[in-house]
Amino acid sequence: MSAISRRIFVQKRNLISLPRDIREKLNISVGDVLDIRMDNNKIIIEPMKLVPSDQAYFWSDKVQNDMLEAKNDVESGNVREFSTIREFLNGIEQ
Repeated sequence: MSAISRRIFVQKRNLISLPRDIREKLNISVGDVLDIRMDNNKIIIEPMKLVPSDQAYFWSDKVQNDMLEAKNDVESGNVREFSTIREFLNGIEQ
């Protein structure tokens, strides 16, 4: 992603406004959550997407790596087909 640079002013009550082109490029809307942190005297603001707690496991590094491995297996043809449920169950028990 190419760098976008803008000058903004700190307003009353220390508020800042994100420029429209940046909001649109990052798909930031009213009510979205932003992570703000300081790194080497720079302010970094990053859009966050909240995930319901009952779905958080899916976004863990382990599950994401497992999904990527499965995708690579399918793309490379490293798959098996089963004719029956019993055949499938026997196959996963090995």
